[in-house]
Amino acid sequence: MTLTEGMHPAGSTLPWHDHEGPTLCFVLDGAFAEYLHGHVIDCRPSTFKITPAGERHWNRFHLGDVRGLLVELDPAPRAGPDVFERVLTHPHHSEGGMEGLLAHRLYAEFRADDEAADLAMEGVLLELLASVARSATTTRDPAPGWAAQALAMLQDAPGARLSLATIATEVDVHPATLARGFRRAYGCSIGAMQRRLRLEYAARQLETTTWPLTRIAQQAGFYDQSHFTNAFRKELGRSPHQYRRAIGNPT
Repeated sequence: MTLTEGMHPAGSTLPWHDHEGPTLCFVLDGAFAEYLHGHVIDCRPSTFKITPAGERHWNRFHLGDVRGLLVELDPAPRAGPDVFERVLTHPHHSEGGMEGLLAHRLYAEFRADDEAADLAMEGVLLELLASVARSATTTRDPAPGWAAQALAMLQDAPGARLSLATIATEVDVHPATLARGFRRAYGCSIGAMQRRLRLEYAARQLETTTWPLTRIAQQAGFYDQSHFTNAFRKELGRSPHQYRRAIGNPT
Protein backbone atom coordinates (compact mmCIF):
# COMPACT_ATOMS: atom_id res chain seq x y z
CA MET A 1 0.00 0.00 0.00
CA THR A 2 1.00 3.60 -0.60
CA LEU A 3 -0.15 6.34 1.79
CA THR A 4 -0.21 10.00 0.78
CA GLU A 5 -1.31 13.06 2.69
CA GLY A 6 -2.68 15.51 0.14
CA MET A 7 -3.96 19.07 0.04
CA HIS A 8 -6.45 20.33 -2.56
CA PRO A 9 -6.84 24.13 -2.73
CA ALA A 10 -10.24 25.78 -2.74
CA GLY A 11 -11.74 26.08 -6.20
CA SER A 12 -9.79 23.18 -7.70
CA THR A 13 -11.20 20.01 -9.25
CA LEU A 14 -10.04 16.52 -10.14
CA PRO A 15 -11.60 15.59 -13.50
CA TRP A 16 -13.01 12.15 -14.23
CA HIS A 17 -10.46 9.52 -13.27
CA ASP A 18 -10.07 6.10 -11.70
CA HIS A 19 -7.37 4.08 -9.95
CA GLU A 20 -5.76 0.79 -10.94
CA GLY A 21 -6.23 -0.61 -7.45
CA PRO A 22 -8.71 -0.01 -4.63
CA THR A 23 -8.30 3.23 -2.69
CA LEU A 24 -9.25 4.29 0.80
CA CYS A 25 -9.70 7.99 1.52
CA PHE A 26 -10.06 9.72 4.87
CA VAL A 27 -10.94 13.41 5.04
CA LEU A 28 -8.82 15.14 7.67
CA ASP A 29 -9.98 18.71 7.17
CA GLY A 30 -12.33 20.57 4.84
CA ALA A 31 -15.28 19.43 2.75
CA PHE A 32 -15.90 18.62 -0.92
CA ALA A 33 -18.23 16.82 -3.31
CA GLU A 34 -17.41 13.58 -5.11
CA TYR A 35 -19.41 12.83 -8.24
CA LEU A 36 -19.98 9.28 -9.43
CA HIS A 37 -22.27 8.00 -12.15
CA GLY A 38 -25.74 8.71 -10.88
CA HIS A 39 -25.08 10.26 -7.48
CA VAL A 40 -23.02 12.66 -5.38
CA ILE A 41 -21.21 12.02 -2.08
CA ASP A 42 -20.78 14.93 0.31
CA CYS A 43 -17.43 14.48 2.06
CA ARG A 44 -16.50 16.32 5.26
CA PRO A 45 -14.05 15.87 8.16
CA SER A 46 -14.02 12.23 9.31
CA THR A 47 -15.60 10.93 6.10
CA PHE A 48 -14.09 7.55 5.25
CA LYS A 49 -14.65 5.97 1.86
CA ILE A 50 -13.51 3.02 -0.21
CA THR A 51 -13.41 3.30 -4.00
CA PRO A 52 -13.02 0.02 -5.92
CA ALA A 53 -10.46 -0.30 -8.70
CA GLY A 54 -11.68 1.22 -11.96
CA GLU A 55 -14.55 3.19 -10.36
CA ARG A 56 -14.68 6.48 -12.28
CA HIS A 57 -15.33 9.66 -10.29
CA TRP A 58 -14.47 13.34 -10.13
CA ASN A 59 -14.06 15.73 -7.22
CA ARG A 60 -15.00 19.36 -6.74
CA PHE A 61 -13.26 21.28 -3.92
CA HIS A 62 -15.62 24.26 -3.85
CA LEU A 63 -16.00 24.69 -0.07
CA GLY A 64 -12.41 25.57 0.84
CA ASP A 65 -9.06 23.85 1.16
CA VAL A 66 -9.24 20.10 1.75
CA ARG A 67 -6.67 17.87 3.44
CA GLY A 68 -6.93 14.10 3.34
CA LEU A 69 -5.13 10.79 3.66
CA LEU A 70 -5.19 8.55 0.59
CA VAL A 71 -4.36 4.84 0.77
CA GLU A 72 -3.68 3.19 -2.59
CA LEU A 73 -3.60 -0.60 -2.56
CA ASP A 74 -1.56 -2.65 -4.97
CA PRO A 75 -3.80 -3.70 -7.90
CA ALA A 76 -2.19 -7.15 -7.94
CA PRO A 77 -4.33 -10.02 -6.59
CA ARG A 78 -4.16 -10.26 -2.80
CA ALA A 79 -3.85 -13.40 -0.74
CA GLY A 80 -6.07 -13.37 2.32
CA PRO A 81 -9.67 -13.80 3.50
CA ASP A 82 -12.28 -13.54 0.74
CA VAL A 83 -14.26 -11.13 2.89
CA PHE A 84 -11.56 -8.47 2.51
CA GLU A 85 -11.64 -8.85 -1.24
CA ARG A 86 -15.42 -8.39 -1.18
CA VAL A 87 -15.02 -5.22 0.90
CA LEU A 88 -12.52 -3.78 -1.57
CA THR A 89 -14.74 -4.40 -4.61
CA HIS A 90 -17.76 -2.48 -3.29
CA PRO A 91 -18.00 1.29 -2.75
CA HIS A 92 -18.24 2.30 0.89
CA HIS A 93 -18.91 5.62 2.59
CA SER A 94 -19.22 6.37 6.30
CA GLU A 95 -19.30 9.40 8.57
CA GLY A 96 -17.43 9.03 11.83
CA GLY A 97 -17.99 6.27 14.34
CA MET A 98 -15.52 3.45 14.82
CA GLU A 99 -14.14 3.75 11.29
CA GLY A 100 -13.39 7.43 11.89
CA LEU A 101 -11.42 6.61 15.03
CA LEU A 102 -9.47 3.87 13.26
CA ALA A 103 -8.69 6.24 10.38
CA HIS A 104 -7.31 8.79 12.86
CA ARG A 105 -5.12 6.03 14.33
CA LEU A 106 -3.92 5.18 10.83
CA TYR A 107 -3.03 8.83 10.25
CA ALA A 108 -1.09 9.02 13.52
CA GLU A 109 0.94 5.95 12.55
CA PHE A 110 1.51 7.42 9.09
CA ARG A 111 2.98 10.54 10.66
CA ALA A 112 4.97 8.67 13.33
CA ASP A 113 8.69 8.45 12.69
CA ASP A 114 9.68 5.08 14.12
CA GLU A 115 10.60 1.61 12.92
CA ALA A 116 7.27 0.07 13.93
CA ALA A 117 5.10 2.49 11.95
CA ASP A 118 4.78 0.32 8.82
CA LEU A 119 3.72 -2.71 10.82
CA ALA A 120 1.31 -0.60 12.88
CA MET A 121 -0.26 0.90 9.74
CA GLU A 122 -0.84 -2.55 8.29
CA GLY A 123 -2.51 -3.64 11.51
CA VAL A 124 -4.80 -0.60 11.67
CA LEU A 125 -5.69 -0.99 7.99
CA LEU A 126 -6.77 -4.58 8.65
CA GLU A 127 -8.90 -3.36 11.56
CA LEU A 128 -10.52 -0.80 9.26
CA LEU A 129 -11.34 -3.40 6.63
CA ALA A 130 -12.67 -5.74 9.32
CA SER A 131 -14.93 -2.97 10.64
CA VAL A 132 -16.31 -2.32 7.17
CA ALA A 133 -16.77 -6.05 6.55
CA ARG A 134 -18.60 -6.51 9.83
CA SER A 135 -20.97 -3.62 9.17
CA ALA A 136 -21.62 -4.89 5.66
CA THR A 137 -22.46 -8.43 6.79
CA THR A 138 -24.57 -7.44 9.79
CA THR A 139 -28.25 -7.31 8.95
CA ARG A 140 -29.77 -4.14 10.34
CA ASP A 141 -33.08 -2.44 9.86
CA PRO A 142 -33.00 0.68 7.70
CA ALA A 143 -32.55 3.78 9.84
CA PRO A 144 -35.88 5.50 10.52
CA GLY A 145 -35.94 9.21 9.81
CA TRP A 146 -35.92 10.05 13.52
CA ALA A 147 -32.83 7.85 14.09
CA ALA A 148 -30.98 9.62 11.26
CA GLN A 149 -32.05 12.95 12.74
CA ALA A 150 -30.67 11.88 16.14
CA LEU A 151 -27.35 10.91 14.54
CA ALA A 152 -27.18 14.27 12.77
CA MET A 153 -27.68 16.04 16.11
CA LEU A 154 -24.71 14.17 17.57
CA GLN A 155 -22.55 14.85 14.51
CA ASP A 156 -23.37 18.55 14.40
CA ALA A 157 -22.58 19.15 18.09
CA PRO A 158 -20.31 16.39 19.43
CA GLY A 159 -19.41 18.40 22.52
CA ALA A 160 -22.99 19.23 23.52
CA ARG A 161 -24.34 17.53 26.62
CA LEU A 162 -27.34 15.90 24.97
CA SER A 163 -29.20 13.35 27.07
CA LEU A 164 -31.27 10.52 25.62
CA ALA A 165 -34.42 12.28 26.82
CA THR A 166 -33.40 15.56 25.18
CA ILE A 167 -32.68 13.91 21.84
CA ALA A 168 -35.90 11.88 22.01
CA THR A 169 -37.89 15.07 22.59
CA GLU A 170 -36.22 16.76 19.61
CA VAL A 171 -36.95 13.85 17.25
CA ASP A 172 -40.43 13.28 18.76
CA VAL A 173 -40.20 9.64 19.86
CA HIS A 174 -40.17 7.91 23.24
CA PRO A 175 -36.66 7.52 24.73
CA ALA A 176 -36.99 3.72 24.80
CA THR A 177 -38.00 3.69 21.13
CA LEU A 178 -35.05 5.91 20.27
CA ALA A 179 -32.58 3.73 22.17
CA ARG A 180 -33.75 0.50 20.53
CA GLY A 181 -34.10 1.95 17.04
CA PHE A 182 -30.75 3.72 17.09
CA ARG A 183 -28.91 0.53 18.10
CA ARG A 184 -30.68 -1.50 15.40
CA ALA A 185 -29.84 1.11 12.76
CA TYR A 186 -26.24 1.90 13.70
CA GLY A 187 -25.01 -1.10 15.68
CA CYS A 188 -24.21 0.79 18.88
CA SER A 189 -25.90 2.81 21.59
CA ILE A 190 -26.38 6.57 21.37
CA GLY A 191 -23.88 6.95 24.22
CA ALA A 192 -21.21 4.95 22.38
CA MET A 193 -21.73 6.94 19.18
CA GLN A 194 -21.56 10.22 21.10
CA ARG A 195 -18.27 9.17 22.73
CA ARG A 196 -16.74 8.19 19.39
CA LEU A 197 -17.77 11.46 17.76
CA ARG A 198 -16.33 13.41 20.68
CA LEU A 199 -13.02 11.60 20.35
CA GLU A 200 -12.95 12.24 16.60
CA TYR A 201 -13.57 15.93 17.22
CA ALA A 202 -10.77 15.96 19.79
CA ALA A 203 -8.40 14.21 17.37
CA ARG A 204 -9.09 16.87 14.71
CA GLN A 205 -8.34 19.65 17.19
CA LEU A 206 -5.09 17.95 18.18
CA GLU A 207 -4.14 17.79 14.50
CA THR A 208 -5.14 21.30 13.44
CA THR A 209 -4.97 23.63 16.46
CA THR A 210 -2.62 24.64 19.24
CA TRP A 211 -5.37 24.55 21.85
CA PRO A 212 -4.30 23.28 25.28
CA LEU A 213 -5.66 19.87 26.27
CA THR A 214 -7.94 21.40 28.89
CA ARG A 215 -9.72 23.43 26.22
CA ILE A 216 -10.01 20.48 23.84
CA ALA A 217 -11.44 18.31 26.62
CA GLN A 218 -14.00 20.99 27.46
CA GLN A 219 -14.99 21.69 23.86
CA ALA A 220 -15.33 17.95 23.15
CA GLY A 221 -17.74 17.51 26.05
CA PHE A 222 -15.60 15.58 28.54
CA TYR A 223 -15.93 16.18 32.27
CA ASP A 224 -12.26 17.04 32.70
CA GLN A 225 -8.84 16.49 31.15
CA SER A 226 -8.28 13.21 33.03
CA HIS A 227 -11.54 11.74 31.70
CA PHE A 228 -10.62 12.91 28.20
CA THR A 229 -7.08 11.48 28.39
CA ASN A 230 -8.25 8.06 29.59
CA ALA A 231 -10.96 7.77 26.94
CA PHE A 232 -8.62 8.94 24.17
CA ARG A 233 -5.86 6.51 25.12
CA LYS A 234 -8.32 3.60 25.28
CA GLU A 235 -9.69 4.19 21.78
CA LEU A 236 -6.69 5.60 19.89
CA GLY A 237 -3.83 3.83 21.64
CA ARG A 238 -2.02 7.02 22.63
CA SER A 239 -2.54 9.82 25.10
CA PRO A 240 -3.65 13.13 23.51
CA HIS A 241 -0.14 14.53 24.07
CA GLN A 242 1.48 11.51 22.41
CA TYR A 243 -0.98 11.70 19.52
CA ARG A 244 -0.25 15.38 18.92
CA ARG A 245 3.50 14.69 18.86
CA ALA A 246 3.05 11.70 16.52
CA ILE A 247 1.26 13.77 13.90
CA GLY A 248 3.88 16.51 14.08
CA ASN A 249 2.01 19.14 16.09
CA PRO A 250 4.03 19.06 19.34
CA THR A 251 2.64 22.22 20.94
